[in-house]
Amino acid sequence: MIQTDAATGMRLVQMGRYADALPYLDRANRNAPADAPALHAFASLLLSANRGTEAAERYRIAAALLPEDMGVLHGWAHVLLLIGDRDQALATIERMLALDPDCARVGGMLDQLLRGSTAVDNACDLLQSLVERHPLHAGLFGLQGQALLTAERLHDAQAAYERYRDLRPQDPLPRVELGGIAVSRGDPTTALEHYRSALEVDPGYAAALWGYAQVGGWRLEPAMLDSVERLSQSERDPRALAGLHDILARHHDHSADFAAASLHAARTNALMAQIVPPQMRYDCKRHADEIDNTIRCSTLQFFQRLRDAGSRENRPVFVIGLPRSGTTLLEQMLAAHPGIVGVGEQSIATASLNRAIAASGGIPASLSARAVGAAAAWHLQMLDKRVQRVAAGRHPDRVVDKMPDNYLLAGWLRIAFPNAAIIHCLRDPRDVALSCWLTQFAGVPWSNDLHHIAHRIEQHRRLMRHWRATIGDHLTEIRYERLVTDPETELRRALAAIRLDWHPDVLVHADRKGFVASASRQQVREPLHARSIARWRNYEHALQPILSRLDAIAAQDARDVDSDNAP
Repeated sequence: MIQTDAATGMRLVQMGRYADALPYLDRANRNAPADAPALHAFASLLLSANRGTEAAERYRIAAALLPEDMGVLHGWAHVLLLIGDRDQALATIERMLALDPDCARVGGMLDQLLRGSTAVDNACDLLQSLVERHPLHAGLFGLQGQALLTAERLHDAQAAYERYRDLRPQDPLPRVELGGIAVSRGDPTTALEHYRSALEVDPGYAAALWGYAQVGGWRLEPAMLDSVERLSQSERDPRALAGLHDILARHHDHSADFAAASLHAARTNALMAQIVPPQMRYDCKRHADEIDNTIRCSTLQFFQRLRDAGSRENRPVFVIGLPRSGTTLLEQMLAAHPGIVGVGEQSIATASLNRAIAASGGIPASLSARAVGAAAAWHLQMLDKRVQRVAAGRHPDRVVDKMPDNYLLAGWLRIAFPNAAIIHCLRDPRDVALSCWLTQFAGVPWSNDLHHIAHRIEQHRRLMRHWRATIGDHLTEIRYERLVTDPETELRRALAAIRLDWHPDVLVHADRKGFVASASRQQVREPLHARSIARWRNYEHALQPILSRLDAIAAQDARDVDSDNAP
């Protein structure tokens, strides 16, 4: 009977019948609390039902029965972090470290736990406590540096990686990360020193070769090209091999050998797709369903009901759009204005929405005015903290939060901050598709498959048409092509949308110092150019499997422009 309950519950979960599965898994867990697979499934259902405290208690019982089961401890710590029990979570993580110190390596179990269970600020705080207790554990400093970089605490991240390097002088990873920090700061000389240092430790370290090639503009000297090609024939680690093929793709692209670049880019993406964990793989149907649900919930009546619920503050400026559509460029240009500070890519909007949903009974369509107001106030506090980190002592008139995927949350941003500007960056879908395919993002699995890229762009356009119909008066669209060919006109439009006067410094953004963490960190430091417009034509053959879909999107974009300009 116990086995039948567990099997039935798991089968119902696989069918997506979560409510039906809950009583079966509940009964199975009570009768066999150490059955880890059933426990994990049951706890996941409890979390989705906002019953996290119950899930934590079930894990506590299982951990008492299986005190050395890393999977159970991982699940317990995960739930504890989600429900905000920091002290117990920290104690559980300590047990994990005692059992397996290697769980704290980058990419290891603790890394996965912190990424999936808590906000980056909380992860930074937890890791600070852990490194204070374990000052000789290099892996913890690696995780701390990673978390601090995500939080854009550049100085602190550098200190963490320097400590990691000192503890493990023969590990090239911290040297590569220090090189990346230097690149993000706009200091290529120091970056090259770090990459050379990493290659002295390990001449075949793919990440160091990649960083070295990036600083050199992807133009490899014959000896380096030969070395990378030889390594690409012998390397067996999929991630390292993907990095090597990416170097070759970019080198051939800059050499205008687009056929060779396409070949290596295809190999890079195939390898990257191979190493994406199953739970993170892009699901076209699931994403389309999410867009359907957003559109269904975000009605004019919904916005009208909550029109006075949010903060009246007008300081936030949200720059949204698909990756590689010009969001980083626009943020950097705006942040050159003396009244504006850019805080990079922040996940605050997602966290604030989740807070509002949790305070409204877990149902998005039932958001309460009180929950919206509280979440918006918290959102502002988080933005202010970011401002103090990147521009201590300044009190800007506007704060630019540039998170491309916030286009999915534009309706929430409209409710939370009705006086804030939302600026949407739009670019030719063929150039977006190509650039995504040629860029190896962290955590963007849909960019590794051409059909997934086309689907993502199609769904983006579908949702943006809905936002134009519902919150269009609060949405300003900036075309990438016009931004790089007629920057003053587009920047005047953007500044008018955020209600600030014109300032000429926005036209010399390339001279501005500062930290840029996105994949565009090299390009945005260059003077404006139009070389990336219609770049897709060089790769028309590679894009052929999805080109008709992209052409259709481009044609619809043109019709939308004509409709907007009609008298």
